[in-house]
Amino acid sequence: MSVIRFGVSVGLGIFAATVLNDGLCAAADPVAGTATNLVAQNTYNGGSVPSQDSVIPAYLAENAQANRHAEIQAAETNLRISGGFMHTQYHENLQPGDDESGYTPGLGVGASVLLPFTRNRPASPDFYAALDYDIDAGNILYAGHLQEEDGGAPLDATDHAVFQRIEARLGVGFPLENGMESIPFFAFGYQAWNRNDTSAETIDGGEFYHSGLFGLGWKLDVPVTPTIVLSGDGEFLALAGGGITNPEIGYGLDFGRGFGVTPEERIELALDDQVAGHFHLFAKAFWEHFNYSGTHPEYYGDAGYAYEPLSTTTQFGLNVGAAYSF
Repeated sequence: MSVIRFGVSVGLGIFAATVLNDGLCAAADPVAGTATNLVAQNTYNGGSVPSQDSVIPAYLAENAQANRHAEIQAAETNLRISGGFMHTQYHENLQPGDDESGYTPGLGVGASVLLPFTRNRPASPDFYAALDYDIDAGNILYAGHLQEEDGGAPLDATDHAVFQRIEARLGVGFPLENGMESIPFFAFGYQAWNRNDTSAETIDGGEFYHSGLFGLGWKLDVPVTPTIVLSGDGEFLALAGGGITNPEIGYGLDFGRGFGVTPEERIELALDDQVAGHFHLFAKAFWEHFNYSGTHPEYYGDAGYAYEPLSTTTQFGLNVGAAYSF
């Protein structure tokens, strides 16, 4: 009897150990269902599911892309104000011609948005719109000549100049790899120059240059850190619908004529830093070049012939300011 009881006990122990071992193996199996020939944690019964090794990197990459896209949206969706300076070089394309050059302080305000057409999809295109106004005013050097009927002698004077520019943009942003954003856009606006040259020899009054502008541009945003975005853009514009007025060219006569269509090129480089929450600091450098076509000579009686010559203007500057992202 002792031998029989011992054999039964051993048999029950072996059976219990086998059942317990199978149960523990089944509990440790991460895949539901009956697992056979488990290979690399993602193959069972002839099928497959993503493993942790493939799911986690893909999730992290998508999350990083979304974060970089949100960073660019914050840099582009804001209200902003800035101060800075602008250098102007003006030259009349004739001999002898007038030249003006100098630095003027300036102020700028603006607003822009970059909003997704489809929410919660970082790879979807974005709607882009921007509006900027800049005014620069100050004294710049005038190095020119008197009118021919006055002898044509060289003349140095001061131009109490005021430059104004307003530009609106409408475009579409396309997210790229590594969080970058490509934004082609259409631009239109207006620019003006109040030219007030004063000296003992000049006639009282000032010239007013103005023109509409429209054309195409392209902008690239690049996130370089979790808070800093670098951007660059270029524009090719047409100046149209503009002209010049002068309230007095002599003998009580005024002068006002329209310009033809001429080109304008503009380049901007900018840096935006999200310093705290919704508050950003930014800096923007720009360069632009344009021509005013001039006018045809017209006879003004005792004042002789008057016309505006073809001119070339090159301007560059820097603005530094603060923005509130919303």
